[in-house]
Amino acid sequence: MLRSGATPFYWKKKRDVDFVVKGQDNLLTAINVSYTDAIHEREIEGLREFAGEYGDRVKEMIILTKDSEQADDTITIIPLWKWLLREK
Repeated sequence: MLRSGATPFYWKKKRDVDFVVKGQDNLLTAINVSYTDAIHEREIEGLREFAGEYGDRVKEMIILTKDSEQADDTITIIPLWKWLLREK
């Protein structure tokens, strides 16, 4: 992350976000890691709370899993291995 010019942070209010990456464009990517296929609601709630606070500054919200994959308009759930292999 650092070599790409991005700056990683941790964020916590009522819930938390494991990694927040601030890109060179000043947009934020929020990442929670749940290395299982059973996604706990707290992972989703943390991302939603973060989005509620930062609004338009949020570029992407991701949950990294073992093998689960799905996407909606706001949160992308993707296996860690696939996320590591994707194009930057």
